[in-house]
Amino acid sequence: MLKDRIRLSQPTKTRTPSGAVREVWSEPKAVHARVDYLGARTYTAALAEQTGCRVRATIRCRVVADGWRVLVHGQPFKIKTAEPHKEPGYLVLMLETHDGNG
Repeated sequence: MLKDRIRLSQPTKTRTPSGAVREVWSEPKAVHARVDYLGARTYTAALAEQTGCRVRATIRCRVVADGWRVLVHGQPFKIKTAEPHKEPGYLVLMLETHDGNG
């Protein structure tokens, strides 16, 4: 069932030499997943064309939080929700990406 590989990374806060706080992404961890592409859309916002894509990834249970990032075939997606799967021991991640400001 889990034939694809995705990479999970979480935001971490670090300090620059000047003392400013900066948010960077942790080293991505590779996990097995089942990736389903749910669709893409194009819309107009602020007089500019925007695009978005929705993906569902099923993984084995692990700690995952909203706001983390997932790399699917090298493309970054934001985790919108993490819900339990109908089968015990699995987790469903709803992922979303946007092009532009939207």
